[in-house]
Amino acid sequence: MRYSYDAAHDALLITFRDATYDNSKEIFPGFVVDLDDAGRPMGLDIYFDASKFVDIEALKKSGIAPLPPVERRRAAAKKR
Repeated sequence: MRYSYDAAHDALLITFRDATYDNSKEIFPGFVVDLDDAGRPMGLDIYFDASKFVDIEALKKSGIAPLPPVERRRAAAKKR
């Protein structure tokens, strides 16, 4: 599991596992689940107000590795 937090936009991307991306589904306003080619969840995007739902400071201290910035851009591009 890895994550990327964009403080300027208060957006959070959490990747549960590596898989072949196929689709995304908004499950609640601002919450998008990324699905693999078998329809299984592989990540969660919280596009706005992420810090209202996730303790960002605790996440940073958790030992979960952050995603390199380039992976965040690639993940966003795949959704378009």
